[in-house]
Amino acid sequence: MLPNSTCFLTKKNKSITFTEKINSISILHFISAVKYALKLGYNRLTIDFTKVQKVFPNGMLPIICTIDELRNSGIQIYVKLPKHHETRRMFRSVNWAHFLSPEQYDKSESHYDRHLVTRRFETAEEQKSVVDDFMDVVLRNLQVPKDILSGLEWSINEITDNVLNHSNSKHGGIIQASTQTKEKRVVFAVADSGRGILKSMQEGFPDLRTDLDAIGEAIKSGVTRNPKFGQGNGLAGTLRVTTQTKGSIEILSGLGRLKVTELETTRRKNSLSYNGTLVSGEINLIEEFSIAKALDFDGSGQNYIPSNIIDYKYEDEEADILKLIMKNETTGFGSRKSGLQIRTKIKNLIDAREGYPLIINWEGVPVISSSFADEMIGKLFLEMGAMSFSSIIRNINMEPLITNLLDKAVSQRLTQALDDEQ
Repeated sequence: MLPNSTCFLTKKNKSITFTEKINSISILHFISAVKYALKLGYNRLTIDFTKVQKVFPNGMLPIICTIDELRNSGIQIYVKLPKHHETRRMFRSVNWAHFLSPEQYDKSESHYDRHLVTRRFETAEEQKSVVDDFMDVVLRNLQVPKDILSGLEWSINEITDNVLNHSNSKHGGIIQASTQTKEKRVVFAVADSGRGILKSMQEGFPDLRTDLDAIGEAIKSGVTRNPKFGQGNGLAGTLRVTTQTKGSIEILSGLGRLKVTELETTRRKNSLSYNGTLVSGEINLIEEFSIAKALDFDGSGQNYIPSNIIDYKYEDEEADILKLIMKNETTGFGSRKSGLQIRTKIKNLIDAREGYPLIINWEGVPVISSSFADEMIGKLFLEMGAMSFSSIIRNINMEPLITNLLDKAVSQRLTQALDDEQ
């Protein structure tokens, strides 16, 4: 057992038991226990989380990937969930339980407003879907400066694309991400059970010998195992985006672990090898961030600004307008909370395309609640002012009931504002 281990092997019942907390270091402790179990010839393992109370995604995702490989090698896995009520509920609702043991636990249909629950992607189509879904979560929960929006989507796209193009993972990759509204921050973790950065990089750089050296090469701009699969800027750009927003990035692969913040770089050789790659990080929503500066790898000053979800999902292809199709929104139309999320998305859209009209298409939406109408349109009218609202926001294809509710919401907010001035 490693010092301060977060899990241990119990021979009596062939069980690996986790202690109270699981974080990014826990994968090494888990690997140590697994190696011992395999040395003893076990072909069945119980993974016991009953004592766990606090879990971080960058700890759980590589554990799931390691269990994927165990199961693939013929080891039978049985999982015990935490006894702590909230932690047990989280295991089920964010799909950790399902991915740990699909035979025991069905995939959860729970919908989290502020999080992208753990998702697996094995194809380019699945990768695009998870990135789009996560960006939608961001748009609905945080007012995001447009450069941050582009940097965030570019980074998540690059990291997940690396899994499909370089890892050779039999199980694709898994991703989990969250918006932290109070801290104005986005955190993410992407893991795979593939060959690791060193073996991938050795295709183009056969003299590389250590995992840390390979990670060091991988975060340099323009360095790639094979130009046919990309320009080699994915991790380099993600590092620049995370650190220039006063966030951080951590990369774990093989025996190597690298963590970089705005002020500090930590390189560490681990005592045990993780057969795969974990990339986790955080991006803070700061106004002074420039995506053009972050992705100016050669210092040429050329303003490369990547496209983002607003370009291809909300901007019209033929005219300088934005479109929001309400029936495609997943928030529901019955509460203030869902109204707030749509209002936040609207503000992100019009901030990203200053001067563009926004067409809100209500076709296929039969009814909304008064509280939703007030939170979405009434408060938006008050925040923008009558002239800006009227020149930018256009509601179309509304049922008469929805027209009346929106008109009433605006009227009441306008009356309230006039009363407050008196």
